[in-house]
Amino acid sequence: MKAMPISRQGLDRRRGFSLVELLVVIAIIAVIIALIIVSVGSFQSSARLTRCMSNQHQLQLGLVSWSQDNNGKFMSPNSQYNNSSSGGMQPGGRGLYWVKSYNVDLDSGDPLRLTGGSASDDNYPETIYALRDGALWDYVGDEKIYSSPLDKSGRVRSYALNGFISDLPDNPTNPVTNWGPTVDRISKVRNPSNTFYTIAEEDPGYAYNRGGWVLDINNNGGVRWKDVPAIWTDDGRYALSFIDGSSKVVKARNPELGEILTANEMAVTTETSDDFDQLAEWLDPTR
Repeated sequence: MKAMPISRQGLDRRRGFSLVELLVVIAIIAVIIALIIVSVGSFQSSARLTRCMSNQHQLQLGLVSWSQDNNGKFMSPNSQYNNSSSGGMQPGGRGLYWVKSYNVDLDSGDPLRLTGGSASDDNYPETIYALRDGALWDYVGDEKIYSSPLDKSGRVRSYALNGFISDLPDNPTNPVTNWGPTVDRISKVRNPSNTFYTIAEEDPGYAYNRGGWVLDINNNGGVRWKDVPAIWTDDGRYALSFIDGSSKVVKARNPELGEILTANEMAVTTETSDDFDQLAEWLDPTR
């Protein structure tokens, strides 16, 4: 029995995909590549956020270890040093600053002109010496821990301490008492698992984090975001460490919080009130 001959039209149909089919395949491949890119970006962001949380956990361990070696007392959350003649808010001679962002040379009293600025210039960058001369350094000893992998600013320090966890006695000599209650010892923190110790701070307009991280909890002249949290992820997640030794990644109740809070001293609005209340609860050591 003879095989039936294959027509040229049949051969033409066997030779490959049509133009429409090729376009469909290319479109599918493009979608798959886009999904892979998004997945890789999300994974990298999550990995950096996990490292940010780990950094804060290590800072917290050092901070608590120092307190245990000093009868439960807290070191100062402030980071600005002003000598007694500078008219600054912090008293001169305090040696408990966790980091020291000097405005003056401690030996000579001369301004530190790190980038050609003056002693009153808030926009010169903090240096590694501010970390190494701080009270925490001997308990941590690694400058990389002070900087979040999510922080693209190039600063040597991304984190700030709870401004109501103070080395000063619990009395009006502490300037932040205008904004909320302070405690000077671990034993006075009523709920350690619900009181944060470290947070990544944006501090818009400055080249370093100034002082401790606070909110105007007392509504002293109008409730305000004195400071703003650094939210460097697309979905509003950020990391915190707590007094009890725990650390965790949390999600802003308004995922757009980082885009709304673009400066310090901002008013609390309907869009930001839920996050303000949450952070105020974590910030207050007397709750």
